[in-house]
Amino acid sequence: ACRGESPKSEIKFVTIQTKTGAPACVRRKTGPTIMKHSNLMIQPMLPAFIRNPVVEVSALKTVGLKTATLKIIVLAVYIFSTSVTASESIPEDALDCLIEPWVVSDVGSPVQGVIAELLVDRGQRVEKGQPLAQLESGVEDSDVALAKIRAETESELVARVAEKKLAKLALDRMQDMNKQKLVSAQELDESKARYQIASAALSLALENQKIQQLELKRSQRQYARRILTSPLDGVVVEQLAFTGEFVYDNPVMTIAALSPLRVEVMLPARLFGTISQGDVARIHPEIESASELFATVDVVDPLLDSRSGTFGVRLLLANTDYIIPAGQRCRISFEPAMAAANSDDSALRDLTTSAAKDGD
Repeated sequence: ACRGESPKSEIKFVTIQTKTGAPACVRRKTGPTIMKHSNLMIQPMLPAFIRNPVVEVSALKTVGLKTATLKIIVLAVYIFSTSVTASESIPEDALDCLIEPWVVSDVGSPVQGVIAELLVDRGQRVEKGQPLAQLESGVEDSDVALAKIRAETESELVARVAEKKLAKLALDRMQDMNKQKLVSAQELDESKARYQIASAALSLALENQKIQQLELKRSQRQYARRILTSPLDGVVVEQLAFTGEFVYDNPVMTIAALSPLRVEVMLPARLFGTISQGDVARIHPEIESASELFATVDVVDPLLDSRSGTFGVRLLLANTDYIIPAGQRCRISFEPAMAAANSDDSALRDLTTSAAKDGD
C-alpha cells in the first residue's frame, strides 16, 4: 500500500493489514514502529499518534476504513492490550484497597478575625509549626510592645532597694544610740518599723516585676494565636479562605500528611488470625509505579463485621519523596497468609467430601 511513496529522512511509512484484508498506509514521523501486519496487530505500548502530538496518522490508501475509524480501532486495541498486561501481573486473589493520606487536617483559627495575609499556597509542602496565615493583629502587636516595656522597667525596683538600704542604716544608728542611752525605745521601734516597711516594698516591687513578665508572655501568646501554623508535616491540598475574609469557626485550609501513606483494606473473615501487626503486603496501585510497593501492617481490627463478614486492616506505605499519589484505588495481596487460608479451605473441603463419601 505504501509502494510509490517517496520516503524522506523524517517520514516513514508502515503498512497494516485490516481484518477485511484491505491494506492501509500509515504515515508517521521518526519513532519506533508500533504497527505490524496480520489483522491489525498492535504492540502493547502507547501508540505514537497518542503519545506524540506531532505524529500524523492518515489513511492515504484505505479501502473500506476511514481515518477516524482506524484511530478508534487502534486506541481500543491499545487499551485492551494494556489492561491485559496489567492484570497478568496482579495475583488473582488480590483484594481491593484504598491508598489515603495518613492524616487530613482542616486548619482553623482559635480566634476570630480578618485574614491579613496567606503565607502558603495550594500544593506547597509545609512543616509542623510553619506559619500558614496571618490575621490582622495591630491591637495585639501594640499590647505586646506595651507589656514588654513594663516588664523591662526597673526604676521602681531600684527605688525600693535604695529605700531598704537607707532604712537599714537608720536602724543601725538607732541601735547604737540606744545602747548609749541617747534615744528612747520608742524611736528605736519606729526605726525598726520603717525598715520592715522598706523590705515589704522591695518584695512588692519584685512581685510586680514577675507579674509584668507574665503579662508580656500572655500578650505574646495572644498575638501568636493570630498566626495560623501547620499542625503537621504535609502538603496544602486546599485553600478554603482568602485574604480579607472574616474567620470565626470555619477552616482556612486543608493539610494532608503524605508520608507515610495509609492503606485501608477490608479482608474476608477466612483470613482472620492469619494477619498480624508487622506483616508485609504487596501493593498494586491504580497508577503504575516504577518500583514494587510494599506496606507494613499497622492495625488489625479485633472484631469482625457480622453484616459483611469482613474485618479491617490498616497498613503503612512509605512515601518519603511524595512520589505515590494518595486517593487512588489499589490491589493488595498477602501472599503467605492467603496461601495458608486457601490451603485450609481446600483441606476443609477435602475433609467434608471424604466424610460425605464415608456416610454414603
